[in-house]
Amino acid sequence: MSAVRRSRPRRARRRHRVPELAALENERRQEHRMASTRKQEISEETRRRLVKAAAELAAEGGSTAMSVQAVAERSGISRGSVAWHFGSKDGLLRAVVEDAFRWGMEKLRAELASSSATGIEALIEANFVLMSYPEARIFSTILIEAVIPGSTIRETYAEQYVAMRTLYADYLRSIDTPVTNPELVAVTLLAGTLGINLQHRLDPDNVDRRSAVTELESIYARAMAPTTTSGHENP
Repeated sequence: MSAVRRSRPRRARRRHRVPELAALENERRQEHRMASTRKQEISEETRRRLVKAAAELAAEGGSTAMSVQAVAERSGISRGSVAWHFGSKDGLLRAVVEDAFRWGMEKLRAELASSSATGIEALIEANFVLMSYPEARIFSTILIEAVIPGSTIRETYAEQYVAMRTLYADYLRSIDTPVTNPELVAVTLLAGTLGINLQHRLDPDNVDRRSAVTELESIYARAMAPTTTSGHENP
């Protein structure tokens, strides 16, 4: 009898240990998840700082200005992190292009959503506001490199222009004034706004960007206006 009575407390202690062990295991799992999350946050922050530093350098002096050493110094992050996150300088440059266009299209959408202008004028004005930001210089400083055959960013740049034209075309489909071919009009609009911005970057003293944009808006307004014959609108 005494042996039986002595065994019961041991079984009871084992039963109490089960939830304790489960609680400890759960705590370890939570700590592991928190550590993994923190590690991911640090990695994302490092990547963001590298892209930001590279974009600033590229906007100032083109892709040649964003050497791995210069990016490391500007960001305060070791050179090895560039290879770790992007593989090479070319990989970093592609990330810079993608990030710049992502930023630009977010700005365009925000401007279109809050614009008091309507129709095509609103789209041209949104582009004017976008290109007024200092960060937008990158679109012109590395464009020349993008059009060179065999360029490491040619394909990436082209893909981003497709996305930009799609944004334009989608907006054109949403306006009250009918646009016969939104895709082609998107091409001409992007060409017009891009051309004005490039000329202004090259020769700001002789190219008044505001006046040129206003004239572009007038050209499209006249082109989109209903045509008339002998004082009557064409059917």
